[in-house]
Amino acid sequence: MKTLITSFIALLILTSSVFAQKDTVQSNLLRDIPIWMSEYHVPCVGVGIIKNGKINWVKNFGELQQGHPAPNNTLFNIASQTKPATAMLTLKLVETGQWDLDEPLAHYWIDPDIANDPYLMKLTTRLVLSHQTGFPNWRSDNGGTKLKFKFEPGTASGYSGEGFEYLRRALEAKFHKSLAVLMDSLLFKPLGMKNTYYWSEGLDTSRFAMWHDGQGKRYTTSIQTSVNAADDLITTIADYCQLGIDAMQLADAGTPVYAEMVRPQRRTKPGNASGLGWGLVDGLPGDGYALQHGGSDIGVRTMAVFLPKSESGIVVMTNGDNGGFICDRIIKRALPEGALILETMNKSASEHKRITIADALIESYTGTFVQSNGKLLKTEKEGNALKVSGDGLPTAIVFPESNNKFFLDGYDVQLEFPDTNTMVVFEGGKQVLKVNRK
Repeated sequence: MKTLITSFIALLILTSSVFAQKDTVQSNLLRDIPIWMSEYHVPCVGVGIIKNGKINWVKNFGELQQGHPAPNNTLFNIASQTKPATAMLTLKLVETGQWDLDEPLAHYWIDPDIANDPYLMKLTTRLVLSHQTGFPNWRSDNGGTKLKFKFEPGTASGYSGEGFEYLRRALEAKFHKSLAVLMDSLLFKPLGMKNTYYWSEGLDTSRFAMWHDGQGKRYTTSIQTSVNAADDLITTIADYCQLGIDAMQLADAGTPVYAEMVRPQRRTKPGNASGLGWGLVDGLPGDGYALQHGGSDIGVRTMAVFLPKSESGIVVMTNGDNGGFICDRIIKRALPEGALILETMNKSASEHKRITIADALIESYTGTFVQSNGKLLKTEKEGNALKVSGDGLPTAIVFPESNNKFFLDGYDVQLEFPDTNTMVVFEGGKQVLKVNRK
């Protein structure tokens, strides 16, 4: 009897400890997320936590827009987090023998811009899903409207929405159905993702988290977007958690197709690689690894991290340009491996040391700059540093490391001024933006 009572007491203590730990994480988030939202001027934040392969907690904070509280089935535009959904659809087609990872996409679709390019037949689904197509992110990045290769497919990494759109055209040509129909019938409905779709006239805008800038002001940008394999899917926290659970289960099953999904297709930097549709962070404790992907667009910052070994993960969605900073804080707080994952993802290839430069030099870099799409970027003096803000950009402080180079502490982002009228932005060591003074 004594042994039985002792065992019962031990079980109670263990159970209480588990619930206390759960309550601590959730209670801390309940306390701190509203504070972070106020600090970064982000009106709405949604969080979903996965434990043991099931949705453990879903909570939406704040307002869709001023005066409209966010319900727990809030709809978010998730920008580039669309790409993993496109990848999961495509891999299901590969698994059922209806599609081939390594067949040239030119068998189904040829963009007229590259019809005579010698690299045409090298484009495959594998290279699209692992960002090795050689295309820019968008063709407008070339300074025009023509699609061009920046490098030979399969020889380097280059994040590309154009690659995913090329895949969409090929899928639609073969199956004679729109991507929206394929997604809904083959991915969303089977997974029970009832609140995931592209924009339509029937969208329930009373649940949509409207987009906001770095000061918390609503953008007047239209929420109407076209079907895109790389961008602008609309979903809820719970639905995207379900997509992550499916990805983790398939990764754990280890079938050939999904073994390829989680195999590093190309190493981008230490601890980071491109899988198929997902970014991979490996070298975690216990031989663990994470599937990750974020979304970034005007008034949108989202992030998802899934850990197949422990069947745990987190989804964070926001409707503000500064939402990325909140995503990071939540991930660090909610996942034991969160800080290490983010440190690995954001680690720069080179060391950056803050120095002091002449105030007059900093002043010479202040002003308003114009992006190629007409959006404005503003730089202001903030002590011996620069505050950068603009349409679709987070408001951030960058510190000088030389007379014309600045860095964002904790992130692999740098700014360089070749002259006082030009600013170049680098992310992950690659140029992502070049702007000229207005």
